[in-house]
Amino acid sequence: MIVNKLSLKILCKYIICLVLFNIQSSALEANTDVQFEQVKNEKFVGRLWLPETSNKKPAILLIGGSGGGYENQDAKWLSSLGFVVLNIRYFGAKDLPKNLVNIPIEYFNSAIVWLNKNPHVKKDKIGLFGHSKGTEAAILTAYYNPLIKAVVVRSPSAIVWAGPGWSGLNESSWSWNNVPLDFHSVGLIDGGIWLSRILRGNKLIKTREMFNNVLDDKKALDKAILPIEHIKANLLLLSGKDDQQWPSTKMANMLVTILDKSQINFSYEHIAFDNAGHRPGRLSKQDDTFANGGTVHGNAEAHKQTKVLVKKFFDQSFR
Repeated sequence: MIVNKLSLKILCKYIICLVLFNIQSSALEANTDVQFEQVKNEKFVGRLWLPETSNKKPAILLIGGSGGGYENQDAKWLSSLGFVVLNIRYFGAKDLPKNLVNIPIEYFNSAIVWLNKNPHVKKDKIGLFGHSKGTEAAILTAYYNPLIKAVVVRSPSAIVWAGPGWSGLNESSWSWNNVPLDFHSVGLIDGGIWLSRILRGNKLIKTREMFNNVLDDKKALDKAILPIEHIKANLLLLSGKDDQQWPSTKMANMLVTILDKSQINFSYEHIAFDNAGHRPGRLSKQDDTFANGGTVHGNAEAHKQTKVLVKKFFDQSFR
């Protein structure tokens, strides 16, 4: 049977994007018993978590990954550290874009402005915490918004990747001033490999190499690289060396290399945890489609250290 090459290419691209879309779907957090305030206005949708104090506190905008849901576990422990936390959703909910495609960075800026005016928040004490796909948005928001004083990126990207899902075919994930930002995509050959595994119903699929294999394309990377050296905020990068969803340690090191060669006036540090995966504090379940990586002890220890490191980092940045 002769297969139309264009059709095959489109099919492979679709599956690749589908993989990207589902990478974190298994990691969405369950609801907690901690109270939060649902926030919905003409600017954004999110959940506001308040620490147990009547005093004004610094605030953190929490940006989750490509799963699209709320990061309740992260919001809970960040709030327990004494910060006001706004966990924002940016696609896949009512009145939001259906897909993670050309999401305006202005959307996150509007949440920053709202936080800075919130009566629970210390004025001009705003930070960002991004996880996985959300690290792209976090760095871009810090680049475009001088209000940001500190940024934590966990399991970070170093570049703007294509938007996941069918709608993201040859489309950027993010835009600014209605212009899509330059992006990079994974390869068709690897996509075909993952396609066969998905069609066979495989579980705990490791997608790390699919991303890693296209990180040697210098020309494409130079166009899509995140403008890390141009932010005006202190930066903490956290990664798991055994991240099986994408090479976050490698990408974090790419960003550090850029910073090492740049004239900057903010602090930065990358901490890579041994035996930790894409989301420390959570192990893969047997019925998960995509693997997290790491060991029980390694992930638990990384999650424990993360809480300490993040509090220290934000406390020092908000002085």
